[in-house]
Amino acid sequence: MKVNKEDISINTENYQDCPPKADAMIHSLRAFGYDLGMAIADLIDNSIFAGASNVWVQYDWNDGDPWVRVLDDGKGMTEFTLVEAMTLGSTSPLDKRDPDDLGRFGLGLKTASFSQCKMITVASKTENGQQAVRFWDLDFVEKVKQWMLGKVPEKDIAELLEPLNGMPNGTIVVWKDLDRIVDRTDGADHDPKNAFLVKFLYVKEYLEMVFHQYLEARNRKLKIYVGAAACKPWDPYLRKNNLKQELSSEKYDDSRVSVLPYVLPHVSNRSAQENAEGGGPKGWNAQQGFYVYRNKRMIVSGGYLDFDLKPEEHYKLARIKIDITNDMDHEWAIDVRKAVASPPDRLKAELLRIAKVTRQKASDVYRARTGGGRRRASVAQTDDVWLKKKSGEKIVYKLNLNNPILKQLLDEVSPNQKWLQKFCHLIESTVPHRLIIMDGLEHEDCHVDLPGTLNPPPSGLLDMCREFYESKLEQGCSHEEAADIVCCIEPFNCNPAYRALLDSIIEGV
Repeated sequence: MKVNKEDISINTENYQDCPPKADAMIHSLRAFGYDLGMAIADLIDNSIFAGASNVWVQYDWNDGDPWVRVLDDGKGMTEFTLVEAMTLGSTSPLDKRDPDDLGRFGLGLKTASFSQCKMITVASKTENGQQAVRFWDLDFVEKVKQWMLGKVPEKDIAELLEPLNGMPNGTIVVWKDLDRIVDRTDGADHDPKNAFLVKFLYVKEYLEMVFHQYLEARNRKLKIYVGAAACKPWDPYLRKNNLKQELSSEKYDDSRVSVLPYVLPHVSNRSAQENAEGGGPKGWNAQQGFYVYRNKRMIVSGGYLDFDLKPEEHYKLARIKIDITNDMDHEWAIDVRKAVASPPDRLKAELLRIAKVTRQKASDVYRARTGGGRRRASVAQTDDVWLKKKSGEKIVYKLNLNNPILKQLLDEVSPNQKWLQKFCHLIESTVPHRLIIMDGLEHEDCHVDLPGTLNPPPSGLLDMCREFYESKLEQGCSHEEAADIVCCIEPFNCNPAYRALLDSIIEGV
């Protein structure tokens, strides 16, 4: 039987009030899956919407009774607005929102805080000097089994609210009884205080990633402090590096969805700082893929959404920026934590296409050789020192005795074939494949593009490089052509010193 909604609002005799049990519901609300960084980011969302220019994330071990405090200089809330903000489900996700609003479910402040502590106190002050305070004590709620919101906090918490007194306006959130942050398990190798303090190093990295567009904005720059340290924006796309590739941007759904793929520069074309910081909080491999933003606030930081694409080492330079407006939360399945998104079906084919194109271009850059200049079509692939060959289901690597350099060296020593076979077998069978892979994952491309000071070419190979170059000149090649051909041959393509030597010859003429 279909029920007329108008009748429901008039006649409720056929219905009964069925509120959730407060003591049981509390435990469910504490299990939304926030980590510390996510929870603090949710509080900062409110600070940004309140127009804050500064947000201070402060914390103290406090002799084993630790606390966390988030203070902002936003416009503040009246008592009525504060009570509404402390009420669970105070707004509906179906309500039309301000385009700049970073909230949606009316739960963030509460669920984020409940996930980390059992005592949350919020004080707020408006521009006209009105102040209001409210707190949730989860132990009390569980005891009385009612949603009873506290009004006057205890003295130790009231003291933590005092910084607001010296400000014209703002809001302060204090967490106490941090049962989800502090692990008090006894153990010789566990120091609860140190573990507590270390967590905030990761919080700072997380906030620098999630709010990087706000931290770097010119028109309204937000400053976030974690402890005494100011957050610096982390740019996932290395946009200041001129060798990054910005692919074609695309827009969908009346420009409510914007997609801009990036391919980051090869490791040899990045500074030491870019190499150290570019991997972000999760590392180069995990940070590849899609980055979804809602109102400039990062929701997803890497990965391939719902697509059957795996993060691979050779795709790690692919990063795809997606911006959506805040009226698309339902269509993109944004969760309460603002940490998960899933594109609508109508966009999946296009996003998958973009991902595949970006990954291919990223793979091309990742595999590119450096130091050898431009590879010419006239240079044969057999110039490589190592050849990859299939042996059943396995891949093996063999020395290429047709490589011009190896060939000339062998001609000079004239080894007998039996000795040569033993020598090649020894080298080929002892290549440390697994160690190379492990080192490369732990320290990006640590085996290649070593600085000349660490891996200078021997004088003998420099002389040989010059001999090959001079032979090309005798064949009628120009300097540029001869240098390009020679520096595409291994090992002359592995170190810029060879090209520098040949360029110095022409400069000295």
